[in-house]
Parts: sequence; C-alpha cells; structure tokens
Amino acid sequence: MLNRNKFLIVVLSTIFVFYAVVGGVLGRATEREGSYSQLSVFSEVLAKIRNSYVEDPNLAEVMNGALRGLLESLDSYSTYLSPDEYSRYKKHKTNGSGGLGLELSKERMLGYAYVIHPIQGGPGDRAGVRPGDMIESIEEVSTRDISLLQAEYLLTGNPGSIVKLKILRRGRSPLDLSVTRDLVKAPPVKASLLENKIAHLKIYRFVPGTVDDLRQKLQQMTRSGASRLILDLRDCAGHEFEEGVKVANLFLDHGVIAYTQGQKSPKREFVADPAKAVTKLPLVVLQNFGSASAAEIVSAAIKENRRGEVVGVKSFGKASLQQLIPLETDSALLLSTAKFYSQSGKVIQGEGIAPDVEVRDRREAAASDDDADEEDAEDAPAPPKPAAQEDLQLKKAIELLSAPASEKKAA
Repeated sequence: MLNRNKFLIVVLSTIFVFYAVVGGVLGRATEREGSYSQLSVFSEVLAKIRNSYVEDPNLAEVMNGALRGLLESLDSYSTYLSPDEYSRYKKHKTNGSGGLGLELSKERMLGYAYVIHPIQGGPGDRAGVRPGDMIESIEEVSTRDISLLQAEYLLTGNPGSIVKLKILRRGRSPLDLSVTRDLVKAPPVKASLLENKIAHLKIYRFVPGTVDDLRQKLQQMTRSGASRLILDLRDCAGHEFEEGVKVANLFLDHGVIAYTQGQKSPKREFVADPAKAVTKLPLVVLQNFGSASAAEIVSAAIKENRRGEVVGVKSFGKASLQQLIPLETDSALLLSTAKFYSQSGKVIQGEGIAPDVEVRDRREAAASDDDADEEDAEDAPAPPKPAAQEDLQLKKAIELLSAPASEKKAA
C-alpha cells in the first residue's frame, strides 16, 4: 500500500505540474492559468495529505472523493462514479424493477436528498413520505455522502423488498420509515367538468404517452361542453421532456415552446407545430414548488406565449440534460451538458417559473406560518387558516376563468 500510494502521488503530481508548466510556456489566458494554478494547489494538498495525515491514507478513496466533489460542485445532478459504483450502476436496473416513486433533488444547504414530491399512489406516498422531506439516510447510508444517482439506485430493488429511510421533516424529530418497494406507475390524466363549464385536467407525471392521454381527455371534455380549461401541473414532474414539449403544443399553434443549449451543445429550438394544436379555449395552468422538469417547460411556454395565466407559486427549477460518459479507467462521469430555456431566454434550472398570479397552497402557507412563529413567538395570533379541504389555487383559477373579459382586463 505504501509503495502504491507513493507511485500515485508521483504520477498525479507529474501530470499536474506538466499541465501547469505547459500552460505557462504557451501563455494561456488568465482564467486558464488560474485553472493550472489550482491544479498545482491540488497536487500540493495531496502531498501534504500523504506526508502529514495522522495515518497512511487510502489515496484511491481520496481521489474518488475529490473527483465526486469536483463534479457535484457544478450542480446536484452531475457526479463521478468510481469503477465499483459504475459497475453497480450498470447492474442496478437488473437488480429489480421495484422502487418508491420519489422525485428527488439535492438540498442545497445541507446536502441531503430532497423529496420534490412523491408520485401519487406510489410506495413512498402510501408510506407517508411528503413533499419537502429530506432523506437523511437510505439503509443507514447518509445521502450527503452519495450522489443523487446512487440514492436512486439504492431505492431500487425487487418488488416486495423493504428499504429503510430516515426522514428529516420540518418541526419533527427524525422519522424512521420502512417502505416496501413496488412497481411504480403514474396515474393517468384525470379529467373532470367543474362549474361554469370549466374542465379540470390533472397530470400526475410526464411519462411516455402522456400527450396522447391528455389529447383524448381534452376531446372528451370538449364533447361534454367544456368552454374553459385548467391544466393542473402541481406536484408533477418527469424527465420525459419531449412529452412536455408535445403537451404544450396541444395548446399552442405558434411560437417557441423552449430551447436547449450548453457550452458544447448547440442551441436546439422546439417550435409549436400548428397542425398539432387541438384547442384555443381559455386556459389557466396551476403549479407549485413540486412542479418540476417537463411540467416547467409547459408552464413557461404557456406563460411566455401569452396563451394563458399561470397560478400558484414558483416552480422547483429542474430542467437540464445529463450525459453518462464512460472513462478508460472503467469509471464514468454523469455530466450536465445542456439546460432548458424559456422562449425569452430565461433558464429554468435553479430558477423555476414564476406564476402570473401568486397563490400559496396549504403546504406553503403552513411553512410560512412556521417560519413566522420561529422568528417572533410574541406576535399576535395569526388569522385562522383556510379549511383543510379548501383549494385556494384551484379556486383562483376558476375565478379567473369565470370573470368577464372586461373585468380581467381591468385587473
């Protein structure tokens, strides 16, 4: 081990010094010289670890951790997979088709896996996992120490098997949950006819075929006499971005829906095809903090093409493309290569889509009330909260669609 570590440190130092020297000789730009300087610092830190750490370090683990930190400092979805991790990743889909149905991100401050929302009716939802929960550990493995990719395949297994979670939830002590894995299937689009001939269409998740399901439900609602539409994208996500583009196109007969672009990824525009639009009925889109990915593409397209109003709160902000890049060492990089942008050029990733009309739902109102209580416990009692069953966002959407055109313009 000692000789191996010495060999690694010599090789790494030689590589880093080589790049630093070459960079200086060729007179690179200032920012590139800064990068070479950082590589020199990295080499020096490795040497100090080797010579001064309390015990003989495992440099292979040190390098894996350094590379993972390098990738994850870029964003929550990029990561480095060591040869062992990459091997497990390639095998994990054959280890079982069961899961928990959780849409995850990384909590920015504490670094734990964060539940954007559980898929309705999925194992996590049935077990009591809630939007906003932080998963401290999966099978006693801290989610701070692993990538989102690793967290997702730790949650995967044979249907009927059990996975143990430790949950951190606002205002609660850590919660231990044992969740039984199962096949996860998103519910179909739900359609219902409300007052004033308003059709309420709820998408639970963007999966292959979502646009066909929605088109069919739209046609059913139209035949039933619907004259106005509410598209409900609350607690809705899914990485089938093309389904999001196709859904937006059902309501748009012109305009840019979205585009992708990256440093080495050329701009790709998704433009509405008039032949694929199926309705021009007045429209309101509902969203909340649990709206992410493909759902945000729809909200942005409807909003910026002035096709309808978006009601709710700012969406999560998760819309980027990742590429798995195998390396010669049998390891791999999962690297974000492009981001989605709205028609006007606003990036969705990390920013989200702001609503036209802000209305907090019960969950967001409760969180805000909790924060206020913590800041000033001496204040007068807060006004009564709305009834548990009252859906203020849906109520506002109905109000907007029911108002005469002259009143809407005045507002």
